[in-house]
Amino acid sequence: MNKQIITVVLLFALAIMASGCIDELVPVDEEVAPADLSIYELEVFNDPADDGGFVNTTTFYLADNGSANVVHMIVNASVIEVIPLEDMLNPNKEPISNIVILAGSSNDTEPSFETFERLSTSSVEDVPVFNYTMDDEVLRGQKHIYIRFNESITGIVAYNLATPSGQDFMYVPAHDSAVRFVLPEGYTTGNPFVGKVSPEPAERYFDDLDREVLVWYNLRATPGSFTEMARDFLKVEVSDEDFPYKPIIVKFYKESAPRMLLIGTSILGAGVLIVLGNYLSTRRKLRKTRELIEEGFDQKKKN
Repeated sequence: MNKQIITVVLLFALAIMASGCIDELVPVDEEVAPADLSIYELEVFNDPADDGGFVNTTTFYLADNGSANVVHMIVNASVIEVIPLEDMLNPNKEPISNIVILAGSSNDTEPSFETFERLSTSSVEDVPVFNYTMDDEVLRGQKHIYIRFNESITGIVAYNLATPSGQDFMYVPAHDSAVRFVLPEGYTTGNPFVGKVSPEPAERYFDDLDREVLVWYNLRATPGSFTEMARDFLKVEVSDEDFPYKPIIVKFYKESAPRMLLIGTSILGAGVLIVLGNYLSTRRKLRKTRELIEEGFDQKKKN
C-alpha cells in the first residue's frame, strides 16, 4: 500500500515538473506593439554642407522624467551607433525603444531639405520597410549599441532613449553630425551656480513653443599647441578625423531656479547674520557682567 502511495506521489510530482518544462519550452505568442510615430517631433534642421547638400543632424528632445526622444536625419548610413548612459537605479531598463524609420534607399533618395521635409510629414505606411538588427558590445568599459539596417538608407530614424533620472544629461558622439538639444519648456541651462553646459553651444535660440534650443555644429576635438609641436617634431601626419569627439554635458533646471537659489541664499545669509549678531550681543553682555563682578570684587578687597 505504501509503495502504491509513493508511486502516485512520484507520478504526480513528475507531471507537475513536466508541465512546468512544457511552459518554458513552448513559446508564447506575444504581439509586438507597433512603433508610435506620434510621440516624435520631426522638425527638419538644415545645416548645409560645403557643397550645399544635407548633412547628418541629431536632435535630442530632453525630458525631466529619465528619457529623451532622439531624431537622427541621416545621409547614406547603414548603422547608427549609440552610447547610452546606464541608469544604476534601473539596470534592466531597455535603453532604446519605439524605433521608427522614415527613409528610402540611399541609391535612389536625394539628400536634400525637400526630401527630409517630405519624409517628416509621411506615415510609416508611406515609406519602404527597412529591417534592422540591434547588437551591443563593451568598449573600454562603456556599452555601445548598434542599430544596423539591411541596406544603406537616407532619411529619418527616431527612437526613445532611456536616461538616468534627473536633470543631468550627457551625449557622447560617435559620428559626425550637427547636434541639437531641445530643453523642456520652462527649463534653461548655463548658470555657473545652478547648472552649466559643456562645451558652450555654437548657437542658442527659442523655438515656436518657447523652448530653449542649443546647437553644436562641430564636436571634433581640436589639436592644442603641444599636439602641434609633437606632430611637427615626430613628422606624423594626423588628420582632423583622428581626433576624438567632445562629449556634451548639460545640467538643465527650471528658469526660476536661479531666483530661488538667490532667495534661499539671502535667507540663509540673513539667518547667519542674526545668529552672529545674537552671539556678539550675548558675548558683549557677558563681558560687561564679568567686568561688573570683577569691579565689585576689587571694591570689597579695598574695603
